[in-house]
Amino acid sequence: MLYLEKFLAPLFFPLSVALLGLGAGVELLWFSPWQRAGKVIVTVAMGFLALAGHSWTANALLRPLEDGQAVFAPTGFVPAERQTIRWIVVLGGGATATADLPPTQCLSTASLQRLVEGIRRHRLLPAAQLVTSGGAVFSARPTGEIRRDAACDLGVPPERVIAQPAGRNTVEEIAAVASLVRAEPFLLVTSATHRPRALAACQAQGLLALPAPTDFQATDDDGVWTPGDVYPSAAALHQSERATYEYLGRLRAWMR
Repeated sequence: MLYLEKFLAPLFFPLSVALLGLGAGVELLWFSPWQRAGKVIVTVAMGFLALAGHSWTANALLRPLEDGQAVFAPTGFVPAERQTIRWIVVLGGGATATADLPPTQCLSTASLQRLVEGIRRHRLLPAAQLVTSGGAVFSARPTGEIRRDAACDLGVPPERVIAQPAGRNTVEEIAAVASLVRAEPFLLVTSATHRPRALAACQAQGLLALPAPTDFQATDDDGVWTPGDVYPSAAALHQSERATYEYLGRLRAWMR
């Protein structure tokens, strides 16, 4: 069932929806007498694609997911009550097991940003254990193991990193982490868009997770206009996809 969900979810991403609409409209235009319906469907699909690929739309989708979140110790100062934390858990974000590439180049953008932020926090709390979480879904090797090797390549002592190689989705990852951290408080490092869903999974397990978000996607209005504020772009379309993925994840959790 999990693999079916992984394959079906992309069908609801903005690009897939637009292409399905365009395909249906073109088929009506070429192979049916319903020319007017075909024109309407093609027009709507094109408008939807342009809208989904605009930064305004991407930000409107992302902000509800990221609002109210703050980076942990942005200036490097760790409050006294947080200095006793023993676990820094970095949730998975995707990786490929490519033998001829170093581990740092096998990580997705989100996975790499999460790991880098986890390492930053580990340097602020050197006595804590860095836990790289994530199982294997479409990879021959668990994400947690690949990121453990990447963390060591980036200077973290091997004895301070624990790979948690179980979990094909957020709920399974958190369940596996629970057996490691037990009742102790820990820093939960994940993307800001993913943080609400990950924190809900922790609460369901009764864990004392302290959210430490990273990989913020929404951009603030700084008053300076750029081409990205005017034209659609692949980057904005990708951000809309990231937001859509999280909303689908919330829907899936609500339906269970």
